[in-house]
Amino acid sequence: MSFTRLAPTIFLCLFLTGCFPTGGALRSTEFYTLEYAPPAQNGAQVDASVKVDRFSAVRLYDGTAMVYRPESYHVASYDYHRWRATPADMASDYLARDFEDSHLFRAVFSYHQPEAARFAISGTVEEFVEVKEGGTWKARLGVRITLLDKSRQALPEQVVMQKVYRVSKDLGEESPEAFAAGMSADLAEASAQVVSDVRSAIGRRLTGEDSWH
Repeated sequence: MSFTRLAPTIFLCLFLTGCFPTGGALRSTEFYTLEYAPPAQNGAQVDASVKVDRFSAVRLYDGTAMVYRPESYHVASYDYHRWRATPADMASDYLARDFEDSHLFRAVFSYHQPEAARFAISGTVEEFVEVKEGGTWKARLGVRITLLDKSRQALPEQVVMQKVYRVSKDLGEESPEAFAAGMSADLAEASAQVVSDVRSAIGRRLTGEDSWH
């Protein structure tokens, strides 16, 4: 058989089946998640049930890429490091845990559960990024929280509270590990404030209803 006839076969072997030695094993992807203890809370329990719905995220953060911004108008992500779950799912799962651990509500449900609740908490992750500012790397979180009272018919009457929480923590270095640690601290701080604000907002709504009786 001539070389001309063998050439296509050799080409396919080299580039499709990986017959040609690469000189080393492929690097595996490492996965990261958030870790922090549920924030401590004070206050009396309100007689209301809440449900933490599944959060959404703006397009830039709606995947598992660990996004960083080394300079203005420049966005990148780590090649071999990713979040284990999306920022939106991590935020909603951890907040559901923190709401339940606070013991400030009669019952707490997450989007994983079929039960309904009078008050629903939805959120949108607007920032979840490692950014360089003034020579310092920071983990920056931004999440928009909306609290709805499902017992009301009209949407304007359902909205009890809407607020954007923004937290930024300095990092000792630029790395996926530092990013995960900084973002964990960001969400811990934001979660503590969200739980407290929601508890106060529900308390005001319930008190307002009582004043009419």
